[in-house]
Amino acid sequence: MALLDDHALVLKGLVAHLKTYPSLVVVGSSPNSQHFRSLLAHMPADVALIDYSLAADDPDGLSLVRSLRAAFPRMKLVVVSAYEDAPLVRRILAAGAHGFVAKSQDPDEVVRAIDAAMTDRVYVPPGLESALETGDTPKLSPKETDVIRCLLDGMTVTQIASKFGRSLKTISAQKSSAYRKLGIESDVQLFNMREHVVAVGGAQE
Repeated sequence: MALLDDHALVLKGLVAHLKTYPSLVVVGSSPNSQHFRSLLAHMPADVALIDYSLAADDPDGLSLVRSLRAAFPRMKLVVVSAYEDAPLVRRILAAGAHGFVAKSQDPDEVVRAIDAAMTDRVYVPPGLESALETGDTPKLSPKETDVIRCLLDGMTVTQIASKFGRSLKTISAQKSSAYRKLGIESDVQLFNMREHVVAVGGAQE
């Protein structure tokens, strides 16, 4: 298996933990997606454990999952993230991941997720089983869509609050809610998935 995480301590800790399991062979690890692809091209892995949120110059989590699935169709993907709400997990699984582990979980849950992926099962943390249910991904509300479109136009939260006559607290809350639904954590990731935002938010009125 191979690991991708841009935090050196997390990466080294996971590698060390996984090496305590004789049945798991770690072929390599990487701090960025470009090096990770090169690694996989030379040393194929059955399972890849990837961090959902990498550095700003890496693709957003959903794009990364889709591209890795396309490039290495036989490889299983298990995603690790600090965010752990059902809509995000559902989107990650829909993008092609075979499992999801929250960073708040015990490290042994990573091993369970890897085992599930290797036996063609899907692993999600306890309490997030609803992510396995079929159905439409929640769309952005009209106000959340307004905020996201303004951000894409280069406006700040303060400018958006002034434009719509809402408080900074309200705009910030709507931005945070929209980001959770979109499965992103930063403005950079928002711009990376610009073409996807309108589809999620619905048609503009």
